[in-house]
Amino acid sequence: MESPISIQLAAISAAQFAKGYLYRFKPGRTGEAPNWEKRNTSLSTHEVGAPITDRDWWTGRFTICTLQLRNANKDVLELVDAVASVSREKRIVTTPLVGRAGTVKEYINEGDWQINLVLGIQPNRDGVITDDYPTDELQTLRKFLDEPGQIEVASEFFKVFDITKIVIKSYSATQATEANYQSVSISAVSDEDYEIYSKDY
Repeated sequence: MESPISIQLAAISAAQFAKGYLYRFKPGRTGEAPNWEKRNTSLSTHEVGAPITDRDWWTGRFTICTLQLRNANKDVLELVDAVASVSREKRIVTTPLVGRAGTVKEYINEGDWQINLVLGIQPNRDGVITDDYPTDELQTLRKFLDEPGQIEVASEFFKVFDITKIVIKSYSATQATEANYQSVSISAVSDEDYEIYSKDY
């Protein structure tokens, strides 16, 4: 025999009310200090590191890893605010085997380094960063980026990966009107000199 609806609702609400006591936990801390007795170590505090964002602190200082560009005319441009990322693929031909799992791998060579650069350009007048838009600095940089051939690069970061020359594929910049700082993004590939010999001559 089915119970009336009111009895069913009363039973459900009573069960839900009782269930609340099951997941009510006591607070983990009641205000007293933690007990460190029988501990061989003592607590110590350290200052939390924070990035240095004060412009005056950086003025006149040298950065650890600067980037130098040299074009075909041997003009040199040194960039103190340059962040680079590199990636490389190995060219491997895979051949599947009939009736067997896996493939046969044939190593061809290592591909070019794919390079992404993010540059920060600021106006520098006689070694002092001024509160102006870096028009002259951007025009100088553009002459390097519009080079049709190789550009020599030198930095401690590129030295680790044996990258000495690059070719610019593309670059982009979004106007910054609120500060004297202009960022430029660059996509490039490594380009080394090769000597090819032939035995047919």
